[in-house]
Amino acid sequence: MSENRREFFRVNFNQALNGKISIYGGNFLPVEIYDVSAGGLVFSSALDIPLGESVRCSFEILDSAFLLEGSIVRKATGVDIVDCGVEFSVDQGTSSELFKQLNHYQIRQRKSFLSE
Repeated sequence: MSENRREFFRVNFNQALNGKISIYGGNFLPVEIYDVSAGGLVFSSALDIPLGESVRCSFEILDSAFLLEGSIVRKATGVDIVDCGVEFSVDQGTSSELFKQLNHYQIRQRKSFLSE
């Protein structure tokens, strides 16, 4: 029996979210975000960002904008794209707000799926 080691539930998006990532405190660059939890996210980019690098992630869920800091903890390199896993470094209030929005999103996602 496999054990889920995740601390937070993760929402996978039917279509990637358009987000932005800032590295080295520089300009924000567009990325595609595939899943988000209150503890982190996974995005794809043409950039090969080193493990441990600090990043700022900007995205919207249900009209709520988030700007969260984190670091690259995992990556998988493809032909022209790199999938990166980010672990957030956020306070309890921000984490709770993100959790709430993800929960609302997931409920809407399920209702939409059930009504098809």
